[in-house]
Amino acid sequence: MDIPKRILEELTIISQLAGKEEDWMVIKRLLLLSLPSSMRTLFSTRDPKTKRQALNDFEKNLIEVYSNMTGIRLRLNNG
Repeated sequence: MDIPKRILEELTIISQLAGKEEDWMVIKRLLLLSLPSSMRTLFSTRDPKTKRQALNDFEKNLIEVYSNMTGIRLRLNNG
């Protein structure tokens, strides 16, 4: 799946500001705040019953891109 240019630009800016942050949800929140609503539909939502997050393929690709940019492997804490 291709990642839109706007999302890559925002991810680059966030990677420079986030320091050594490793929590995917922190990065995701920053991305969602910086993107128009039309692009937010690419991201996963919480399970309505358990309220737990699950990564979709798009987010897995973003985490891989972020890792290549920064050397930091983002993780999802669902606990």
